[in-house]
Amino acid sequence: MKKKKLPKLLAIALFLCVAIAPLWQLLPTSSNEPTPVYAANNNYNLPEKAEEGLMLHCYLWRFTDIKNSLPSIAEAGYNSIQVSPVQGTKANTGEWWLMYQPTNLAIGNSQLGTEAEFKALCAEAKKYGIKIIVDVVLNHMAEGNSPGTWSDNVDPIFKRSELYHNQGTIGNYQDRKQVTQQDMGGLPDLATQRTDIQDMHIEFLNKLVDAGAAGFRFDAAKHIETNKGEDAGQSWAGNYWDRVLGGIKNKDSLYIFGEVLPDKGDNDQAYVTYFDITAHGYGGQLRSAVTSKNLRDLGTIRHYDSILNPTKSFCYVENHDDYESNVSRSLGLWERQMAYSIIAARANITTRYFARPNENNWNQPDIVAVNKFHNAMVGENEYLRWPRNETMIIERGTKGMVIVNVGGDTYIDSPTNLANGSYTNKASANCSLNVSNGRITGNIPGGKVIVLYEADDDIDLPIDNETVKYSPAKPKAGESITITYNSSARVLQGSSKVTVHWGYDGWKGVTDTAMTSKGNNIWEVTLTVPSAASSKLDLVFTNGSQWDNNNNQDWSISF
Repeated sequence: MKKKKLPKLLAIALFLCVAIAPLWQLLPTSSNEPTPVYAANNNYNLPEKAEEGLMLHCYLWRFTDIKNSLPSIAEAGYNSIQVSPVQGTKANTGEWWLMYQPTNLAIGNSQLGTEAEFKALCAEAKKYGIKIIVDVVLNHMAEGNSPGTWSDNVDPIFKRSELYHNQGTIGNYQDRKQVTQQDMGGLPDLATQRTDIQDMHIEFLNKLVDAGAAGFRFDAAKHIETNKGEDAGQSWAGNYWDRVLGGIKNKDSLYIFGEVLPDKGDNDQAYVTYFDITAHGYGGQLRSAVTSKNLRDLGTIRHYDSILNPTKSFCYVENHDDYESNVSRSLGLWERQMAYSIIAARANITTRYFARPNENNWNQPDIVAVNKFHNAMVGENEYLRWPRNETMIIERGTKGMVIVNVGGDTYIDSPTNLANGSYTNKASANCSLNVSNGRITGNIPGGKVIVLYEADDDIDLPIDNETVKYSPAKPKAGESITITYNSSARVLQGSSKVTVHWGYDGWKGVTDTAMTSKGNNIWEVTLTVPSAASSKLDLVFTNGSQWDNNNNQDWSISF
């Protein structure tokens, strides 16, 4: 949460990442983990648990508009939706920050819709297997005409001075006492240690649960004290989180996360004992990495001076504060798609896509492709690899991988756990890659995301005792084919260069194409089968002075 007109007091620093990723990024998922469960009441293969799926932030959308968009949202692969704060606001003049200055603990406001419309949204979303997550603002109330005072429009029940800390405005956001006991930007800070405040919050949260809410984002969570970590034994310590969370109906079936922005006074290690926390600094890392075209430091999720376990990290490329304060607004759709693809493909973290106002890009083809990959990979461990600075591979178990390439066209030859076969990109770019003997190879187009799972065919089809291999196993005219030549124990063994001399349908259209050395006398080339070809490719190999023509029989590949 950030109030308009206030300077951004929180500076997010980017740190050098450690050379070795944390253990949780490298180890396979335990075979004892439960099999993923998918929602039984939808046909979209959405995970049952919100934290295992993907969230769409329908920022400032009205309840009825969200309800009307549910089929498209489900089809795009999102299994939860974050709505903007549902509490009353002090004015109806359209400013976004009014949503974060509540006047009451009631459902419905003029910006989003009525309580009845909220209930209808929740009921309809349930039919699609989609969870509604409510952004709740419980740290403070709406500001009046001067800092620390309440608005005239605040519910009379909150017009009692003893319900507030009354300690002035925060001057140092690295001072834990100030962060939890003073007013954030002049917003009157509720005395959340009081049981009457806690009781009112419990009642409100349970009203939302009864209305159909399936989880909560706690705005400004780090401004509500704990009794752990940096707060333990301090005069301001309180039991708010133990008591309020303990009082929510069906808490274990809800997805709950809190806004804990990274800084010295964030006490993040205490909050992760209660819920997932916003990996806000990682969003900055993602934006910087994509714009600078260097993805190597994205394996570690940093949170000021600590590292977050992915299982406790709520990740996003940007949030509403970033957008409204112009921190991320200049970021184009391509940059956002590439950065989002990285976090949506990863294991264990919960990821949210921020739907900007007046945009409709949340269901672009590449985003949908990554979303469906994410949902198909629930429960699979991750392996992260970087063939170069501009290219990051996120591999999930033995089932699939996403390759994010923010640089130009490139050739990859990387270790993989995928089964042998030819894999066709399920996102928008035209790309097929081959897997053989624990290596994935092929050309990656520049500036694209590649989504791979479910092999098209087994490519381990040798010709002449493994000398020549090709993929796909059933090549087609007008499409690419990758040919691998093994010169070991043949006339071209030890050559410094190899060229494939090739044609089609009985040596028509003869062409010479240089091959790429893969080491150990292995050479590879990707060709486009001429559209005029009707039956076969003809090929032999040369180093410029000697020829390998398969004992005068040549090689041919039928299609």
